Amino acid sequence: MYTKQEAILKLFGTGQITIPKEWRDFFGTKTLKAIFDRENRKINICPIRMVELEDTKKILSGQLKKDLDETNFGKKFKQELLAGYKKSDFYSNK
Repeated sequence: MYTKQEAILKLFGTGQITIPKEWRDFFGTKTLKAIFDRENRKINICPIRMVELEDTKKILSGQLKKDLDETNFGKKFKQELLAGYKKSDFYSNK
């Protein structure tokens, strides 16, 4: 069953917005993507898929780690991406 919920979110002086814990827990990730739609005056927030691939394609975790090491992402963010990937359906350790 699909249900909609509303919440009033406060924007802090630092630009941070607190998303209700129940919603954060639902997505099971601390990494979200915000999409600003100026024309429709909306901001959509959705979880980032750790790896966006075809349903049948697998990537070795070692290869993903190597690829992440070559990016300019912060160490903590890289660790979170790798941990999320290991929980995904795309994970392969073979």
